[in-house]
Amino acid sequence: MLRRIPSTPLVCLFILLSTIFITAAWAASPDESLEILLKPNQVGGTPVPAAQKVSARPAKMRNDSSQGRVTFVPPGGITKVKPACVPYPVAGMPMCILPTTRQGQWEISGQVLFARAKGSIQWPRLDQNMWGGWWGGYWAYARDVDLNDDLQLPAHKEFLEFSIKYQFRPTWAIRYSVLGNQLTGAGWPQWNSPFVFGYQLYSTGQPISSKWQHAYHRATLEYNAVKTCSSSLSVFAGWVHTEDKIEVNCWLCGYYGNTFSKSMDAAIAGLELQRCLRTAANGATFSLDCKAGGIFLDDSQGYDVQAGARYSIPLNTGRWGYAKGGYRVVSLQKTQNEWLFKNQLEGGFLELGFIF
Repeated sequence: MLRRIPSTPLVCLFILLSTIFITAAWAASPDESLEILLKPNQVGGTPVPAAQKVSARPAKMRNDSSQGRVTFVPPGGITKVKPACVPYPVAGMPMCILPTTRQGQWEISGQVLFARAKGSIQWPRLDQNMWGGWWGGYWAYARDVDLNDDLQLPAHKEFLEFSIKYQFRPTWAIRYSVLGNQLTGAGWPQWNSPFVFGYQLYSTGQPISSKWQHAYHRATLEYNAVKTCSSSLSVFAGWVHTEDKIEVNCWLCGYYGNTFSKSMDAAIAGLELQRCLRTAANGATFSLDCKAGGIFLDDSQGYDVQAGARYSIPLNTGRWGYAKGGYRVVSLQKTQNEWLFKNQLEGGFLELGFIF
């Protein structure tokens, strides 16, 4: 006789165990159900992968307008940063960026100087109080002959300058410039002021014609001592060469005239200051541009000083075009045993340039 196996208790036990295991598996994701079942002491829940524990923070641009720079802030913060000259910040007003020549770039410019031309010459140069001569009833002393009053040269004339600069190192550059023109005049010497020019006497009643040819060459080496995003201070030194030729003719005097032709070589040293004042939203920049140099050596002395403002516009790929205007004074004097000549060009100027 077979014994009956009780089926009802077994079915109830199977349902109870299935319910317990399935509830534990639902508490986690399907991929982690087995791990949780094998580790019943671990607290239920979905663990966060290590790659997702650090929240992703986007990079930011910080505009330090008080410091004059824009700082790039990477995710997670920064420990050290280098300032950069960026012309277009993300936020705030545009930075004041000074356009300058970079290594390997050229700068070419042309300037018109609306000069008040004046000066004097003593040739021959003798003692003004002791030496003299008798010419046709006049006792004339060797004195300074004025270029305007005595030689009848015009007082105002436009002088042209051409300049070229090459930046061969980040802080070193060479520059060459030449300034020159000629003046011509004619008239009658003052009746009460005869003068001697080239051992000849010129007095009233003798119509004269005169011409002055002047050239001022300058070659300098420049060192950019201080340079920031908005300012630049450079030191320059070099060589100065001038050529002057003065012709005086009197076609009623019985002689052809006299010609003074001399040159001067000297040294020059000075400073150049550039300061950005404002940068527009389109990148155009308005800046201050000043330069001053002293001329010395070889019995020569003088100075070349100019102060002006520059307006620059970007032309893409690091190129710039600019216009500059201001006031300039160029004064030169050369003293020798046989002659003394001094001249000065003073007036406003207009300059156009290109950096490429």
